[in-house]
Amino acid sequence: MLSERGSALIFTLIVILILSVLAVAILEITITNYKISYAYANSISATYAAEAGLEKAKSEFNSDLLNTLSNIARTKINANAGKVSNEVLTQDIYRDVASYLQQNVFSKYPQTGYLGDNGQKYTVKSISLDSNYVRMTYTIHIYAEGEYKNFKKEGYAQLIINLESISPLTVSKWEIK
Repeated sequence: MLSERGSALIFTLIVILILSVLAVAILEITITNYKISYAYANSISATYAAEAGLEKAKSEFNSDLLNTLSNIARTKINANAGKVSNEVLTQDIYRDVASYLQQNVFSKYPQTGYLGDNGQKYTVKSISLDSNYVRMTYTIHIYAEGEYKNFKKEGYAQLIINLESISPLTVSKWEIK
């Protein structure tokens, strides 16, 4: 009978050992999943911050600015209609609008801001005008960065302003990497 008690005790200890190993393994898996979820949430927060930077820069191109740009074009057309060729007039308008954008919009950047008070930071690194002259169409490039904890995401947007169009602002690219 003594040997039966000993074998039952050994069997019980082996079962407890196996259950302990399983419990530790399950705990390790749970902790790993938590860390992965936490890292993913931080990455998403950095993505939102980069998106906010692009939105901040895009908000510069509101209806007031677009009306101002149209007025610059109209004023130039009214002052020079019939005096110069259409090509020269279009180039002058392009140059004046580009100069206005450089002085009144692009010069404000780089600019940094925060989303709420949890540490999500966005930086609009630059807004620039594509140097390719295409009549009354302006290609704007926006570069932004979002940061949250140890994650950084980069954002890029390409806006097209066409002063000859009824709906002058178009977003042609919007990327977060």
